[in-house]
Amino acid sequence: MSADVVIVGAGISGLACAAELSRRGISVVIFEARAVIGGRICTYRPPDGGPVLELGAQVIHGDRNPVRDLAEQGMPVGSPRSAPVPRDATAWAVLGGRVRPFGVLASGGAPPWAVEQRLTADGGDQGDVPVSAWLERQALADGDLRTAAEWFRQNWAAEPAMLSAPGVAAARRGDRAGDGEFAFEGGFGSLTDALAPGLDIRVGTPVRALTWSPGRVELTTEEGERIAARAAVITAPPPVITGGRLAITPLPVQKAAAAAALPSGDALCVIATLSREVPESGVVFDADGNLGFVRYTRRRPEVLIVAKGAAAAAVRMARLEDVVASVLPRRMTAEVIGARVADWGIDPWSAGAFCYPKVGCGWASPAWARLIARTLFFAGEATTARSLPPTVHSAVGSGLRAARELVEAWG
Repeated sequence: MSADVVIVGAGISGLACAAELSRRGISVVIFEARAVIGGRICTYRPPDGGPVLELGAQVIHGDRNPVRDLAEQGMPVGSPRSAPVPRDATAWAVLGGRVRPFGVLASGGAPPWAVEQRLTADGGDQGDVPVSAWLERQALADGDLRTAAEWFRQNWAAEPAMLSAPGVAAARRGDRAGDGEFAFEGGFGSLTDALAPGLDIRVGTPVRALTWSPGRVELTTEEGERIAARAAVITAPPPVITGGRLAITPLPVQKAAAAAALPSGDALCVIATLSREVPESGVVFDADGNLGFVRYTRRRPEVLIVAKGAAAAAVRMARLEDVVASVLPRRMTAEVIGARVADWGIDPWSAGAFCYPKVGCGWASPAWARLIARTLFFAGEATTARSLPPTVHSAVGSGLRAARELVEAWG
């Protein structure tokens, strides 16, 4: 078989790219290794029709976020309805092994969110230092220092010693999505569902090899099928390439170096279903580094755990019953009667949560994004790791950018 363009990966960047190319009359075939589309978007819809929960990307960041209405960008999609995330949950923090009111994090005068805002303001002025070194210079109390370090781990899925301070600052400064948090009524899955109709998507079809020469590519799937096209758009995360799951031949030296300089952090999401409903809504941040973020909703039996970095490893090794019991409202006991897990850290087709700006590797993200010979194009949040936070809207934007590059290259 053949097509004008083949796209590797049916995550949100691949879907956005394919929808835009199809709108312009270019034939596209998408190959997705998993049995479902969406990539690291994974929406759980409870069987009783309750509110959806996300096992991957969590919320729409900002009231000017472009994913809230892709139709305004000319995309042939009726965007799902979005609404502000409710703020009726009580915020808690785990500190010193105890669940305490969230305000305790501000008692030392340096709450972690304010520390990150400070970094955004001046983090690019001291050279390419790691966040850990930048934090050491802030004269924080020991408790505030540990809490801030964990805040960065959970927001960037990276160890502060590996995370670039100016990279974080540049990504935050580059984000123009606005303020607040929003959610689609049907979850992020409703966005992928809206983009997919009319697209030729081959799910459960891993691409193992891609060979190319100017103006021609050939893909080989795991089953040995070969597909020819004029160009390819690669949305697979760089660790998938460096890990040998997708071989690109030839792969220029600078591209190979860029892929190696764009690691992804560990992440694990779990929805634990309890034997009874939770009496109140709550959000918990574990400043001790064992749980990440935990959320539960009044009159619902689910507890959502989103853990990154070392916290992901800790949750992976712990008994789920113990994890849930440690953060449930006081005096509440319940059994865990079911669980849904999305372990992005061991998923072979994501190889982690998302790429982060690594110390000394500011060149890598734009190098990975750069097209090759008007034949190979690149999209995904890794292509924006130094200019935008690792969000759905940055991934969508990368897909639309790759589509524009292809159209311009072809005239």
